[in-house]
Amino acid sequence: MISLYSQRYHGLVLVSLGLLLNVGDSWWCTDAFAPPIARQQPVILQQQSSHIMLAASSSDSNDAILTRISEEDEGVPIPFVDKNANSFIECYADSIATVDGEEYTIGVPCDYCVALCYMDSDNNLVPVELTDKLMDDIFPIAENVIMEEFGEELALQRTPQTLTLVGELEDDDEDDEDNDDDDDDDDDDDDDDDPYDGEEEVELLLSFDHRDREYNLVRLMDPVLLVGKIDPERPDRRILLTPEESDKIMPTLESAFLKYHEDGNSMLP
Repeated sequence: MISLYSQRYHGLVLVSLGLLLNVGDSWWCTDAFAPPIARQQPVILQQQSSHIMLAASSSDSNDAILTRISEEDEGVPIPFVDKNANSFIECYADSIATVDGEEYTIGVPCDYCVALCYMDSDNNLVPVELTDKLMDDIFPIAENVIMEEFGEELALQRTPQTLTLVGELEDDDEDDEDNDDDDDDDDDDDDDDDPYDGEEEVELLLSFDHRDREYNLVRLMDPVLLVGKIDPERPDRRILLTPEESDKIMPTLESAFLKYHEDGNSMLP
């Protein structure tokens, strides 16, 4: 495993259940990966807007009410749509949050969440933002490299909020690698007094060179959730939140998820 260290990821803020790290005027955050219908402690992706630091304790809104999805909706892919970019990312519905009488669907991406990254001058692995012109340059190259390496087994998609990789990855050696990493992490924790230093483990999938720089495609290993509203024109899909909507409701959602996951005996209705 290697570590992903980023100031801003794809123009998004990643909020980690009540934990946001703000250093000076800079945001430090990580991205995440989740298997379908993840029930681990999640993190939530949201769009960033104008220098507002979001934290669960800052919300004055009413508490969010979390409920399970209906059985008929379990395992059914739902398009989460970015209307501005005219694109979508397919998610499985994880739960429903009701805030101020409005329902929001919490979705888990159906496919692997990945990132294209490079090493900066300080040897930090930095992800390329989706909206960066550099992404326009390297994304087609990454597509071709994946095609050459895996044929039709895997396909890279430029989906909203995070890149996704469609197909099946081989995980035969994953358990052994995770055990080794856990041992390494224990050693690192003994040397580091800071419980959260802005780094997140990722799995390196492949590398390629372009214009004298090496780029890496990495798979992100922690759970990730996206938030969307029901599309009034097409109830079978969800609309991803705007930055302004995120600023309004995310502190309340963060608070609700934090309370739920802190209570080991809690069950969603």
